Amino acid sequence: MSKRKSIQLLESLLNQSRKDKLMYLNAADRQDLPAFKRFFNQQALYRNSMFYDFSNLLSENGIEVEDVILKRPDIRQLMMTKPGRDKKNSFAECLRQDLDFKTTLEVLIKEDANEKNAIIYRKHLAKIKASIEENNLYSIEVSSKAYSSSGLL
Repeated sequence: MSKRKSIQLLESLLNQSRKDKLMYLNAADRQDLPAFKRFFNQQALYRNSMFYDFSNLLSENGIEVEDVILKRPDIRQLMMTKPGRDKKNSFAECLRQDLDFKTTLEVLIKEDANEKNAIIYRKHLAKIKASIEENNLYSIEVSSKAYSSSGLL
């Protein structure tokens, strides 16, 4: 793989981690249960750490991070938080994003031969895999509670 392709994947992951951090923070704001709120806030911190690492890797390659970051913020993303609590399953929404992130990261791991970078990628892949597992469990729990409270059982 060319260095150019690795940089493109890093740029994609940089923007995705920034977007996902906002998504997790917004999901935390919509939660009533402390355990769920804590999970979403922790995931937002992980995405912030990923953003920082990806921006450092791009800087090491001579790429100005400011040029990579999406210039216009997505107003819909920023305005997602509402005063009331949303009834939708935030875990399922975050799970979909994490699966996309994992796929892109796995492609980068296969293609970037730099061992120093591979250590960083594997660390973040482990966090994403753990997040996917937890998101899936919480999603099932939330869905089953919604199903049982709907009186369909």
